[in-house]
Amino acid sequence: MTDPVNRFGHLFDLSREMNAPTWYSVLQLFATACTLMVAARVQQIRSLPSIAWWGLSAIFLYMSLDEATEMHGLWRTGFEGYLIPGTSHVFFSWIIPAIIVVSIIGLIYVRWLFSLPRRTAVLFFIAGAVFVTGALGFEIIGAFLADETFFNLSYLIVSTLEETLELSGILIMLYAMLDYLQRQDIKIAFAAEQTTSD
Repeated sequence: MTDPVNRFGHLFDLSREMNAPTWYSVLQLFATACTLMVAARVQQIRSLPSIAWWGLSAIFLYMSLDEATEMHGLWRTGFEGYLIPGTSHVFFSWIIPAIIVVSIIGLIYVRWLFSLPRRTAVLFFIAGAVFVTGALGFEIIGAFLADETFFNLSYLIVSTLEETLELSGILIMLYAMLDYLQRQDIKIAFAAEQTTSD
């Protein structure tokens, strides 16, 4: 009775990559990027500053691509062979440049965040806090708990919480964007092109 779990359980394991949760996360990130593009385009049409919106949409597009391809492994460039003290794998060295990049983005966007409607700003902050807590906070904890197999119980629990927080943060961000667009009286409609025959 355990064979189905052994053979197919990884397809729905939050602590693994390249499976159903990964696919869902990729779609979530891409959908959020698309809503940010809509907001950016509307800002342009209204002759309002749009660079921050375009920048954020590019970030979410990258995150979607990264989730699908694990490109963050490239962030280890310059840290090859570096082992964070107290950890067992050089795999986690990508955390160091990630913290630097996230801090820079946060500093760049903090002033813009306060320019948004209060409800949207609060939702953006919550989404970012939840996501970063998972993506970096719990990743750091997992780095100290992981053994050679990455299958010890403590690491699996932490990595599952990490992925859950990431998915939750993205979902909050997507909701925040849809809520923002609605409050801006922006409606997205899909219309099929009609052709007339002679």
